[in-house]
Amino acid sequence: MSIVKTLVNASALIKTAAPIQQKRAFAAAVETAPKAFPTTIQAFLREFKTNEPVSIIDLDKSVFGAPIRRDILHRVVVWQRDGLRQGTSSTKGRADVRGSGKKMAPQKGRGKARQGDGKAPHMTGGGIAFGPKPRDHSTELPRKVQELGLRVALSAKYAQDQLIVVESLQDLSIPKTRDLNKILKSSYGSPRALVILDECNPNMELAARNIPNCEVIHVEETNVLDLMTFEKLIIEKSAVETLEEVLKAE
Repeated sequence: MSIVKTLVNASALIKTAAPIQQKRAFAAAVETAPKAFPTTIQAFLREFKTNEPVSIIDLDKSVFGAPIRRDILHRVVVWQRDGLRQGTSSTKGRADVRGSGKKMAPQKGRGKARQGDGKAPHMTGGGIAFGPKPRDHSTELPRKVQELGLRVALSAKYAQDQLIVVESLQDLSIPKTRDLNKILKSSYGSPRALVILDECNPNMELAARNIPNCEVIHVEETNVLDLMTFEKLIIEKSAVETLEEVLKAE
């Protein structure tokens, strides 16, 4: 039964009821009516070694089909890069420079400008005026904006056909960099690939450690900066379910 037919039938019953009962009946009809818009989108489930489709799976539309917001991506990337800054630059001011505080020349009688001690910023070997000191460059960003940034980044990968969902990555039995590099070249065209694991996989992590264009992270380490840096996103099906559970819009 369509949503229109359901509401029409409900309205016919509501007309014969009291005003308060009418409101309650209409609210119940809207709640139980079929949803007019789909809440899922579809993607291929692929075999990792061959990149061949195995089946089709449903993805949560609020996580992988969100509107693309460049402003949100920019805010989250700037916030992440601010947190990565070391902030260890340091210079010596006039109070930190080694030397005497003795006045360099008499105040009067020379016909020249007045001079103080040799540690002043305008003197050779003096301190630095307003130089950098160690500080924290990190900024704050609301948690909801961080989560929205992850949804937008994942949706951008899906929209650009750069999201590759695989059944499992636990079948790489031998931690050989040569074998993994061969798979990436033959099946994926050797792109810059980000691999997201749901569980710890030492073999995959060891195999990818010496490949410059490949990075392996766990699902709890998923971040917008890595998603935007790497071209392809290879993610386990179980990791997709974990992300949907955490990022699903309420």
